Amino acid sequence: MRTWMKSSYSSTGATCVQVRSPREGVTEIGDTKKPEGPTLTVPHAAWDHFLDQVATGRTAYGRLRPQFLPDGGFTLTDTATPGSPTLVYTKAEWDAFELGARAGELAALTLRES
Repeated sequence: MRTWMKSSYSSTGATCVQVRSPREGVTEIGDTKKPEGPTLTVPHAAWDHFLDQVATGRTAYGRLRPQFLPDGGFTLTDTATPGSPTLVYTKAEWDAFELGARAGELAALTLRES
């Protein structure tokens, strides 16, 4: 299984959205605060669509749905998988993730090559 990756914009020791490609065709999304899980697993195309929306400031996120919280953090759910877990992130985690998405660091192709 490939190792987890996170945005280079995450400060040392900071928590972050982490991703990997555990098998061909899928991206697994986790949280460094909870390395034991839970995680979301979606097709690479769904992950890349989500990243594109984040990177370009659009909000047609597709099956991955962020819900922004009053404190600037967000939750992330997979709307196509009933009963899937909800991941919870802080504002700092969103900021680092958004910068990484804009820099193209977390695309499925990058995950496959790692």
